[in-house]
This record gives sequence, structure tokens and C-alpha cells, in this order.
Amino acid sequence: MRTSTIGVAAALVLTACVTSRQARTVTPSAFLGPDARLLQKAQTNDDVLLVYHKDGTKWASYDKVILDPVAIWTAESRHFPADQMSDYQKLVDSFQQTLTGKLAKNYTIVQQPAPGVLRIQTAIVNGAQANNTLKVAKTIAPYASFADLVWTFATGKPAFAGEVSLEYMIRDAQTNDLLGAGADRRVGGNQLGRSTFTTWGDVQNILTYWSDLTVYRLCVDRAGASCQRPSAGILEPR
Repeated sequence: MRTSTIGVAAALVLTACVTSRQARTVTPSAFLGPDARLLQKAQTNDDVLLVYHKDGTKWASYDKVILDPVAIWTAESRHFPADQMSDYQKLVDSFQQTLTGKLAKNYTIVQQPAPGVLRIQTAIVNGAQANNTLKVAKTIAPYASFADLVWTFATGKPAFAGEVSLEYMIRDAQTNDLLGAGADRRVGGNQLGRSTFTTWGDVQNILTYWSDLTVYRLCVDRAGASCQRPSAGILEPR
């Protein structure tokens, strides 16, 4: 009993006040098609859960990017009311704009295949809203943080938090060769802030994190000099 208490207390220190965290598992959707079989568990903590890199790819030889429109994939059993789907689409559109802007700092954004052009195809999968009313309640209620910690330890996800998965394929735009692919799933954190009071706030945090992670991983792949690791989700303005 004492060991369990110490373990939970240590986990509380490590997980307090984070805006999002990586889930324990992810199941690829049909978006990746047969390429999903190439995915393997990531070997580093700063990558997506499942990843594929083609050996021998000369990433530094690519200086342009075609960024396809971000697709929305949703399980057939999950249906959003029209107003919620509209808000979800706005988040995905914002993610597209944010990712384009961040990639443009290191790549020329183009529309046509040519030598030295990467094609990035991305899907946002099974976005789920947070129950913001209950999330706020459990965040501020006495003893709730400890109960939430136990729940997180058991399930891998804070109670009432939102979540979303992402899948991507990176191809040589001219040859269509698959150079990289991945699947990730993140869940909302336990912070109390602006995102706590909105149903899609956790998803917004996660999409912001993924835009930074994309830039970081491409920087690492091409052996960039100043690759900046993303934080665990950025939402609150400073």
C-alpha cells in the first residue's frame, strides 16, 4: 500500500498541470491504407506513437512542401451535431493554417510536384470533446486531483478530457515514394485555464502541439542545427 501511495504521489509531481499528453496506444484508421503495416513503435519519447521512416532518405535534399488539405476521419458510430462539427472543422482549418505558416519558415510552400518537394498528407481522426463542466469541477473540487490521478493512472487519460488522433504520410511529391508515416493519439491534460472552459480546448492544445512536433521532426530528419522540441501543448497566451 505504501509503495502504491509513493508511486501515485510521484506521478502527481510528474503529471501536474500539463495541457496534453501522449496516450498509451493508437489504432491506425483506413487513412493510412496498406502503409499502416509499416508502422513500428517509436524509439524516442519525442516522436509519435507509431512511426515509419524510409531508410536512406536524404531529407536535407528537400526544400519545398506540398501540404494537402487536412482530412477529417471519424468513426461511423460518432456523430456530432451540426454546430459542433462546424467548430471542429474550424479547429482543423486553423491547424492547416498554423502548420503551413510554421513549415513556411523552413520550406517553400508549393502546389505542384517537382524535384526536392515533399508531399505531406494528414488526417485528424476521432476528435472527442471534453466535458468542460465536469472537467472544471474535478479540477477545483477538494481531493479531486488525487482521484483524477488514480483515474489517469488506470486509464491513461484524465477524467472528462478531450482527445484526438493524427495520422500522416510524407511522400516524394515527384515519385510518390513513401518516405515517412506515423500515427499518434493525445489526450487533454489536467490544467485549469482557458482551454478548460471550452469543449474543444483540449483538441486545440493537441493540434498546436502537433504543428510544432511536425516542424521539429522534419528538422531532426534533415539534421538541422537548431531543432526546438515542442512543449506539451501550447494554448494560453503569454
